[in-house]
Amino acid sequence: MITNDWILTTKNLQICIATATNENISFLFSLWTNPDVMKFVGFPQGLRITKDEIKIQLQKEYPDEFDRVLLVSMKNSNTLIGNCKLGSPDENNIAHTDVKLMPEFQGHGCGTEIKQVLLNYLFKNTNCDSVKGTPNKNNIASIKMQEAVGGKRIKECCHHFPDSMKEYTTDVHFYEYLVYRSDWGNYKLMLKYYLES
Repeated sequence: MITNDWILTTKNLQICIATATNENISFLFSLWTNPDVMKFVGFPQGLRITKDEIKIQLQKEYPDEFDRVLLVSMKNSNTLIGNCKLGSPDENNIAHTDVKLMPEFQGHGCGTEIKQVLLNYLFKNTNCDSVKGTPNKNNIASIKMQEAVGGKRIKECCHHFPDSMKEYTTDVHFYEYLVYRSDWGNYKLMLKYYLES
């Protein structure tokens, strides 16, 4: 089993496994219930979740670093700025990533820096052929992030929530982007400013 000291670092940021501390739980609660963070994923009033539910999620045991909550902080100050996820490859050998940032840290290149190191880790440590991103059509910053790391727009989709959730959700119209392993080497060379390894 992977240990809780697993960490990824970039020039400016560090990414670690989210343990169930009060600080981490409170931060994730403020992040996930923030309408400005969650509106593009279909929760215009923020996610309906409690601190106890977050604690249970963080206490769940995982065999490795994939498909779990990872926290992102500034390297120089340890200030928490968001969370991300490394998705393990699916049956089509496609992995996925997710990045959420507090509004005050959006638009400063942090998302692209996170995406780069996640891609590098997935291509280095799994046999995935490509990595998927699904930005909301109206989330210009997320679309730019996908394209900045070599993502190619494959299709346009719409996610509909179940009727039982309609009261507090909105349909999500999104693009699907893929970064291919065959392209990543060239982009990695161009983007090595952020990558430490």
